[in-house]
Amino acid sequence: MGKPSSSVTTAVSVRIPNDLLRAVTDHALSHGFINESGRLDKRGQPNLSAVMAALLKSGLELSDRQLSPTAPTAPSQAISATEDPELEAKVTAIAQTLSSRLYDALVQRLDGLAGDHKTRKPSELTEISSLPTQLPTTEGLQPLSKHKEEMRERILTAVSRGFRMRGYSGIGVDGLAKAAGVTSGAFYGHFRSKEEAFLTAVIAGLDEYRAGIENFRANYGEDWTVALADYYVSRKHRKDLACGCALPTLSPEVVRSSDSQIRSAYQTGLLRLAETVAAGLTTGTATEKRDRAWVLLSLLAGGVTLARAVWDEALAEQISAAIHQATVTLSSDNLRPQPKIA
Repeated sequence: MGKPSSSVTTAVSVRIPNDLLRAVTDHALSHGFINESGRLDKRGQPNLSAVMAALLKSGLELSDRQLSPTAPTAPSQAISATEDPELEAKVTAIAQTLSSRLYDALVQRLDGLAGDHKTRKPSELTEISSLPTQLPTTEGLQPLSKHKEEMRERILTAVSRGFRMRGYSGIGVDGLAKAAGVTSGAFYGHFRSKEEAFLTAVIAGLDEYRAGIENFRANYGEDWTVALADYYVSRKHRKDLACGCALPTLSPEVVRSSDSQIRSAYQTGLLRLAETVAAGLTTGTATEKRDRAWVLLSLLAGGVTLARAVWDEALAEQISAAIHQATVTLSSDNLRPQPKIA
């Protein structure tokens, strides 16, 4: 019996303006890539499968030739043998775009195959393990691991913005993938489900807030809480749901979640956030600092939520000013928490 093998099937698409499509069709016809009878398909549209395949091959060859400083910078004569420099430049761009799209598509398929490889039994494994783990690094190509990391970061950014702006129920996988500029298949190559994507967005959002507080502490010293309040209740932050703090936007979504993993991860991130705030307060016992940290976080998140919710901008400003003053007072060295009422 022969060795088992695996195949990778993928699709690559690129938009071509109508005028350029006609020019490329005529060019392909004149160079014998398609004949007159094969010029149109059954729908009367240009049949360019052979031309696109040749362009793709040429684009891949172009990527290889870029390794040599003396290599030509245009596709092969079979593709670009034309006296029209503008057309040649456009055809070259299409070739490069196709090869780039192919590379992205292959990376996504290989990622999926690698994930499937990890879940299979030894007796079911194919020769996926023999596939190269890294492609040659050129200006246009990156190692698979780096490319995957950048792709995941791009998707996570879009996921975080989507959930903050529209809520968990307000956007689906297709919408999240579209916002990231990828296919739904590519989305599932990085997140197994919408729930997993939301969990990751919650963790990343709380970590982002904690890192922001650390930056405020490093840049503003003892006045960091004033600087934080300046930013947090500012009109710019109030209007920016997608890129604003995750605490006021994602917390209500966590409240509605019945997923214990999401609730647990949220709690862990929130505790770390409170510890970071407490560590930046200069007076009081450890318990007093922690209590004030909870009040400060609640005050800012609740205050900006109210200011965002009201219709009257003047009222929003009034709420913001009151929250700002309360935050500054709370974090003042001269203030100590009042005794708890029994």
